[in-house]
Amino acid sequence: MKTNAGLPLLFIFVILLIQSCSVPKNIIRLEPDREPDKWLFGQAFVSDSVYGVHYEVGFDKLEDNRYLFDFHITNGSNMPILIDPASFSCRAYNGSMTPLTENQAAAIDPESEIMGIDKQLSINKARQKNQFGATLAVVGVGLAAAIITGTDNNPHNDYLAGEITADMIDDVRISGMEAEFQAQDLNHLRDSWAASTIRKTTLDSNYAMYGKVLFPAFPEAAYLKISLPVDDHLIEFTFKQIQFPVQ
Repeated sequence: MKTNAGLPLLFIFVILLIQSCSVPKNIIRLEPDREPDKWLFGQAFVSDSVYGVHYEVGFDKLEDNRYLFDFHITNGSNMPILIDPASFSCRAYNGSMTPLTENQAAAIDPESEIMGIDKQLSINKARQKNQFGATLAVVGVGLAAAIITGTDNNPHNDYLAGEITADMIDDVRISGMEAEFQAQDLNHLRDSWAASTIRKTTLDSNYAMYGKVLFPAFPEAAYLKISLPVDDHLIEFTFKQIQFPVQ
């Protein structure tokens, strides 16, 4: 009895192909649970204030499993206030407004993110220095090979030494380029966190600040409630999560 050895391989290939197919994810939007106080280029903002501290909050987008919100904060009180996004929090709820999490989830702290990026940049800088040292070592190997092969009369050895040295230099050069590109990406990411987000700031009276605040995402939630402390009070905003299927 003959068997077709290609069928099992074909079956495995089909299974891997099916598993590798990516299905488009639903588009997720968070909409205020009440009439927006204002619109800005299609973005709905809700607002509230306590003790003269005024917050305007609008959902921007979901990215990398994080909710991005735009915040406009105005200090209308007669005293400076500390704005610290690390003290902001959110909580996910189901359709019956039952909490899906035992505790509040803290907003993403920009200072921690920037510190993490700085650590990666330090590692990357050390890597680039190591690559420079490796380049010098390769040049030394090439010189040694040239000296050794130059003492014999076999032209094949000259060619072989040149090929080995060239390959080693190419490997080091490619690795150095990868480190440089990574450093560029990290610097761009750091600049984005530093310039675009609400960061820990003492906001003087009659001053305002603008920027993004990021919260962890809860795709299974029906509602999301954001809590913002102002002295002994809380300002809360509730958003309804809507999923739009991609067809």
